[in-house]
Amino acid sequence: MLVCEKRKRIKPFYYPPQLLLKQLVMILLYAWLTGWHKHAFLRWLSQLKNVLHAGAGARQIGCFGLNPHVVWEMTDRCNLKCVHCHAFGSETATYEELSKEEGMALIDQVAASGIRSFVFTGGEPLLREDLFELIEYAKSLGLTVFIATNGTLITEEVAKLLRKFDVGVVIGLDAMDPAIHDSIRGVEGAFEAVISGIEHCVAANLYLHLNIVASVPNFTELTRIIEYGDKIGVYSYFIYRFVPFGRGAEWRDSELGKEDFGTLLDLILKKQREVHAILIPVAAPEYWAYVLQSRGIQNRRLIRFLGRFFGGCLAGQGMLYVKPNGDVWACPFLSRSAGNVRTERLDKIQANLGALSEMTKSGSDCNGCVYEPVCGGCKTRGECLLRM
Repeated sequence: MLVCEKRKRIKPFYYPPQLLLKQLVMILLYAWLTGWHKHAFLRWLSQLKNVLHAGAGARQIGCFGLNPHVVWEMTDRCNLKCVHCHAFGSETATYEELSKEEGMALIDQVAASGIRSFVFTGGEPLLREDLFELIEYAKSLGLTVFIATNGTLITEEVAKLLRKFDVGVVIGLDAMDPAIHDSIRGVEGAFEAVISGIEHCVAANLYLHLNIVASVPNFTELTRIIEYGDKIGVYSYFIYRFVPFGRGAEWRDSELGKEDFGTLLDLILKKQREVHAILIPVAAPEYWAYVLQSRGIQNRRLIRFLGRFFGGCLAGQGMLYVKPNGDVWACPFLSRSAGNVRTERLDKIQANLGALSEMTKSGSDCNGCVYEPVCGGCKTRGECLLRM
């Protein structure tokens, strides 16, 4: 039985004040290290409401975004058949999903823990009939809420509801070429539907974030997607290095090789300097080492200091990934459970995640590496892909 906490609201964004100061230093350091063009950065920073939404409770920026945050894969049901899906999304549920009441109890525990950022994902979360009840409940406790969706089910009415509850919208877009996007998403017409969903979000003036999974078939599309997003006012991006996990294990030949991975890091840094949004790599913690390397920063003391702001891999130290049945993973690409929220308290599971992180450290490439404090290596593989 999932433990219920006494309802406790999250403290406002300005408490504690030293966290707000750290966040300001963190984003200024980020802009300096990446060489973010001053006018583009100031335009991003001037959108204060989005800044606070993006950085809710953040202690670090790392692989997969904020440290800390919770992602709840509330269903594995999905209306698409994406070839890279780590969750095996399908038309029918394969898990005994947490009920609405169990979801509320989970949200209670997250709020009581002080974590401020909560993501509803799937599968396709818009297939859960109780989604907006759960969003409303999370908002009532002061949580900052995002929904990660394939975007195809966002009608004008859905966009208005998301606006009503001040939900940040995370949408997957894998190509500007409809044929490529549809082939990756496994359903004809997926591109037309997602663009329609994005347009509804723009019209509703929602916080809009794009997820891009970088793989061999869509590698030449990445720049076009980023530039499209910049044109319509996307506020942030996750650019995933495709990990052959879940259904994606059958698509292994599409994983980027070492040379393409280096090109991907080059591309992210180049575009970050130009665009009006923040670009965060996922499953590529080496990016933070790459950025410092590009600035010629090798001083260990300085790198340890920067590691307080840029954490690299967040598995086990900044992310709780809750599966539909309540199992908690350190990362959606690491199928090791640290406990189940139906039977264990969240604080105990968090402690287990830290121990699990130590057990799943990446390979010997990290030993003695000067950039380890800002990278830590990707725990989904045993080798470093950074060109040294």
